[in-house]
Amino acid sequence: MTGFLLGLVFAAGVAFFWAGAVHRVEPRLGLGRVNRLVSQSELPLSPPLFLLAVLAASALAALLVWSLVDVPVLALAAAIGGAYAPVAWVGRRRERRLRERERAWPAALAQLADALEAGIAFPAAVTLVAESGPAALRKDLARFHARLRAGGLGAAIAGLADAGERSADTVALLLRAGLLELPAGGLAPVLRQLSTVLSERLEAREKARSRASTLQLEAAILALSPIVLFLLVGLASPGYLEAYQTPAGTLVGVTGGLLIFGCYLLMRRLGRVPEPRRTGGGQ
Repeated sequence: MTGFLLGLVFAAGVAFFWAGAVHRVEPRLGLGRVNRLVSQSELPLSPPLFLLAVLAASALAALLVWSLVDVPVLALAAAIGGAYAPVAWVGRRRERRLRERERAWPAALAQLADALEAGIAFPAAVTLVAESGPAALRKDLARFHARLRAGGLGAAIAGLADAGERSADTVALLLRAGLLELPAGGLAPVLRQLSTVLSERLEAREKARSRASTLQLEAAILALSPIVLFLLVGLASPGYLEAYQTPAGTLVGVTGGLLIFGCYLLMRRLGRVPEPRRTGGGQ
């Protein structure tokens, strides 16, 4: 059975390479999303090392399950789960970092407005907030000030939106309108009003995210329960798994796994909080 699966995978790989050579299709690995995921999560690994860690986790999980129960479909499920686990962990880390930055923007804007109302010049006010403001935004504000000195206000505002976050886009648009396009003075009251709006929006979204995280946890438990039960029964009665070592048993196992995974994705989709589109040019 193992030889058959290996031969099938090898044949599929040869077919893909042949199709690419005939139709001149260049493979795309989508490394941009991996780079963005690793950078936004502030992971102390480069994207290639992260991909190697994902492959290593997948292989380790598959070998561990294969050593416990000699069932191809369970080894395949373990490989998929092992690859998904580090990606999910980094995704959660990324979401946590983004939420910290989102929570920090209202305080940073209010502090910037206080500095402007005290008569401090805008570049000096940015430096003040970068040094004593919320820790999650200090690096961004320091880079903003460095771009402000090196390339001017336009380059600094454009760089602020490079973070790919809706709150940063909103602040960049407001600064561009208030300082470049429609400079009419009175930026401090506008910044203070924006701080209040962002705080109210964040409070409403935090409540929705709390309910969504509960539903996602329930979805994960419901999806893993039949797999864990299957493993426990197999370890207690090895003869029970013999039926799943045949091609027909593998097909049944793959079908059941796809159904479980589909239900898991459906529950996550039902509990997902829709993220608003960015207000800047990027999506």
